[in-house]
Amino acid sequence: MKVTVFSQISIDGKLTLGNEASSKPLFQHFDDEDMRFIHKFRGEVDAIMVGRNTIITDDPQLTNRYGSGRNPVRIIPTTSLNFPASAKILSSPEHTIIATTEQARDHEMVEQIRAHGKEVLFAGNARVDFKQLFPMLEARGINHIMVEGGGQLNWQVFNLDLVDEIMLMQLPIIIGGADTTTLIDGEGFQDIEMTKSFRLHEFEARPNYNFLHFKRAPKQQSAH
Repeated sequence: MKVTVFSQISIDGKLTLGNEASSKPLFQHFDDEDMRFIHKFRGEVDAIMVGRNTIITDDPQLTNRYGSGRNPVRIIPTTSLNFPASAKILSSPEHTIIATTEQARDHEMVEQIRAHGKEVLFAGNARVDFKQLFPMLEARGINHIMVEGGGQLNWQVFNLDLVDEIMLMQLPIIIGGADTTTLIDGEGFQDIEMTKSFRLHEFEARPNYNFLHFKRAPKQQSAH
């Protein structure tokens, strides 16, 4: 399984304007060519993954609307199934997988999700277990995932050492805010030996943003 974290960030690494706010205002800096770049990559991967908070704040379609490639499978890992039944990921026809926990098997939302023709996978007990989930996804032909998560989802995949590469569209703006969502939130690492190392593979100063492409440093490579 190849995992690419793909994100739009400010110079100071913020994803939104405020804690748990929508990321949509950042896209005002992008033109059609920039949007085509994002959607072209979506058309090249097997699946796109975002967290429940993104569904709540942005209500995205998570489709490839600018390119000629396919629409990726949409994967939403969530311990809580507390999101609107009217969400676009449920009302639109594209293949969607909601990944949740064993504790949610009897949740009333499970049948509502299935009634929309979407798939529900159970991986983990108290929280979604990505090391259990990823083999289940590979069994469904998903071998490359684009993670467009917020700080919490991104933290989980980095913490579990599942990320192969990072692609960033860095906007020339400062947002600030101690509680504002960053590329990686979560608990963070307290030991330098636990941090994850990546090497810069590509850099390009583009008209509206800087493009940075990092790949996992060799010592961090592992099979997953």
